[in-house]
Amino acid sequence: MAEINYQELLGEPDMPNLMRREIDKLAINGENPTWVGSKMVLGNDAKVSLGRLVLPGESKLDELLRAEEKEKKKKKNLYTKMVDGDGEVWELDFNYWPSLKRYVFKREWAKVLKKFGVEKGWIVQIWCFRSKQNKPCFGVYVVNPLN
Repeated sequence: MAEINYQELLGEPDMPNLMRREIDKLAINGENPTWVGSKMVLGNDAKVSLGRLVLPGESKLDELLRAEEKEKKKKKNLYTKMVDGDGEVWELDFNYWPSLKRYVFKREWAKVLKKFGVEKGWIVQIWCFRSKQNKPCFGVYVVNPLN
């Protein structure tokens, strides 16, 4: 069995074509998605019953969010769109958990887990872009390191 190169999987990859096409439809004209980072899925991230993904702590999200978005996410969820690697668009809750000092995807994340069969040890690659309504949205590609 070949050894998995997690360092390679955690670096900035090329964006999947189907995801890119859908983002181009949703994004402000000419805006390129910004690479946020990758995260290895931990045990709780893969639990459908919890239905959430805790994002990497060292992400660029603080730089990409506007001041009013940072304030809003502390008080309640920001509703956002996420495009997966197949180009499917999901509605997610996006907020900040001060206790962990991390951002979190919730709501339809459990459905994403089911669709792709995500398990502990998989990699989630994340991009951020602004919609035509000027709201933060995300591109998320789920990678099974064994494939």
